[in-house]
Amino acid sequence: MTLEPAFPTWPLVVVDVSERTGDEASAAVAGALGAAVETARARREGFAAVVQMPSTVRRGPRPAAATKRVRMLRRLRPGLAESCRGLAFVVSAEVQRANAKAIRAGARLWGCPTYTVDTVVAARAWAREQLKPGGDPGDGRDARRARGGSGA
Repeated sequence: MTLEPAFPTWPLVVVDVSERTGDEASAAVAGALGAAVETARARREGFAAVVQMPSTVRRGPRPAAATKRVRMLRRLRPGLAESCRGLAFVVSAEVQRANAKAIRAGARLWGCPTYTVDTVVAARAWAREQLKPGGDPGDGRDARRARGGSGA
């Protein structure tokens, strides 16, 4: 996992877990987002994150792994709802198709606007837009249509 030390691009948080396995990636993302929430609280400002996920399709989560992910989301959601302006996930088009239902439920799952796309450039552009004063507080639908991405 690459987590830029002390968030040098704050308030843009960049997390790269693209080379990790599914379980390792989930744990690393949870740790990074948890740290970002704490940093946001300490600085009293919001953040947006770009998360580069593995681009391999998982064949159905094991029940224990799914339970861990639900617990992680429940733990993170309040802090993300409070301080995250947006989460942009970078995954392949194949992974997007395989996880379409979860992607459509992104904002509901994470507690903040989400965006899923297959390029880091588009993800960073969307995240930066979310950080602008008066930026789109929505779920990224306009950005998805404009850039061909989908909600996470």
